[in-house]
Amino acid sequence: SDYNLDCMPPHGYIHVLSLTENIAEFRNAVNRQKISGNIDTPEGGFDAMLQAAVCQSHIGWRKEAKRLLLVMTDQTSHLALDSKLAGIVIPHD
Repeated sequence: SDYNLDCMPPHGYIHVLSLTENIAEFRNAVNRQKISGNIDTPEGGFDAMLQAAVCQSHIGWRKEAKRLLLVMTDQTSHLALDSKLAGIVIPHD
């Protein structure tokens, strides 16, 4: 690359911030983020949705809350076995 970027290493999902009403904390968390070296972002979005759905205590869903995840992207999703290339061989339960 011609750009000097300080990228995060490739990853499937990293929990950054639980649900909060603190706008400043949210803004700071967003501003601290770096781009990652992930290559296959459509599946990364699905992994993040899965984690948000099943890791309730980390996300901070209220017990009585209705949950809605909205994903907007300009990339076409697809299923592939690329995770094996990254050494991720244990599928989600």
